[in-house]
Amino acid sequence: MKKRMVTLLMASALILGTVGCGGQAKTPENASSGEESTAAEDTPANEESEASEEEQTENSGQETPGNASVSGTLEVWSSGEELGRFVEGFQAMYPEAAVNITVVPNADFIAKLTPTLAGGQGAPDIFTGESDYVKYLVESGFWDDLEGAPYNADTSDVWEYIVSAGRDSGGTLRALSWQASLGSIMYRRDMALEVLGTDDPDEVASMLGSTDAMLDVAAKLKEKGIKMFASWQDILNMQFSNRSNPWVVDEKLVIDDSMLSFMDMAKTITDNGYDLGVDPWAPEWSAAVESDDTFCYVLPLWGYQFVVKPAADTTKGKWAMCQGAVPYVKGGTWLGIYKDSPNKDLAWAFMEYCCLNSDAQQAYGAEYGEYVSLKSADEALAANEGEEVLGGQNPFAFYNDQMEKIPADLMTAYDGTINNAFLSATKDYATGIKTKEEALAAFKADVENAYPEITVE
Repeated sequence: MKKRMVTLLMASALILGTVGCGGQAKTPENASSGEESTAAEDTPANEESEASEEEQTENSGQETPGNASVSGTLEVWSSGEELGRFVEGFQAMYPEAAVNITVVPNADFIAKLTPTLAGGQGAPDIFTGESDYVKYLVESGFWDDLEGAPYNADTSDVWEYIVSAGRDSGGTLRALSWQASLGSIMYRRDMALEVLGTDDPDEVASMLGSTDAMLDVAAKLKEKGIKMFASWQDILNMQFSNRSNPWVVDEKLVIDDSMLSFMDMAKTITDNGYDLGVDPWAPEWSAAVESDDTFCYVLPLWGYQFVVKPAADTTKGKWAMCQGAVPYVKGGTWLGIYKDSPNKDLAWAFMEYCCLNSDAQQAYGAEYGEYVSLKSADEALAANEGEEVLGGQNPFAFYNDQMEKIPADLMTAYDGTINNAFLSATKDYATGIKTKEEALAAFKADVENAYPEITVE
């Protein structure tokens, strides 16, 4: 089975949600129109997935009597190429069906999708929603009810977080996903053993269980000439799950106390040189995988797939995953069926294959190392051998434990824009450009300008 990494562009499309969204009739602020990419059959991800698709085909079971009646051409719009990996296995089950996946860049997705759906001409049967704006789409009224006819989705095997994120404010299920982007602290075993006296993930986690605890460890590492973090900005991935409240409650901006504490943490890290002082994806940030002076990354699973694993050479076997201050999820892609699609049976057959077929997900997870949305698939993958890069640790076993502890879903339709505004304000405070009060005032002004309907105090 091939073990090649998909392109960095695809990784960026998966995790860099740079757009946000307003109320039901308002599109995210940072979207701009763009051109479509190629169909699924011609994408790099599809070319790299032959082994996975063959395994999916073998494991998907025999064709059922109803399969032959599913036919036609399915139009899918996606902000990434991953769905193309399921196409060959799906078409083996449904030989009369064709799947055409149009990849629209994430930054352009909502700006291109919304007027198309509103006009009803050329609308896709299925379209995706990234975590930063999935709640906008869930509340938009464009996605069909997946628990109603003709779908009658059974989500008993789906992790609750995935289902919760796909429900609208009335409790109607509008979207599902084939993936779950859980996070960890990925740390260097050798440095942990030298400074902390252990490299065991559970023992290291016990030393990183709070903001103060992480800063204490950072001070100890600094004494040995080691930076604790590749970038303090990565910690924000975890911080979103450490809140008691979402950004918006009853149309009012809520700045959780934990976010104010995070601003102080970022300032402390910057002032004391506990990180590399660079943004994520900077050359120095990426090179830290092989460095001898950086202890950890705080990233969702894609950080292991696209950052640590492919770059680890001399550090292979010297990495491990542990829990930080809180288990967390950041990122992910959901998909739903357009309410006016003329191909609902075909659309559901494809969605069901990607999101509810355990055999297909097991094959996908085994090939690409991606944590999937079905409990049964993740449990099966956890029984496999561990990762060489992680010193034999099995990430699926680790994430299965984390998924049981994930806090309640705090996603809102406004997250993309507000997250970016908060990061900008925190950077200004951490680097000394503004005081904390000035940074917070600028943050509130940005939110008020983006969403006049939100009360900002």
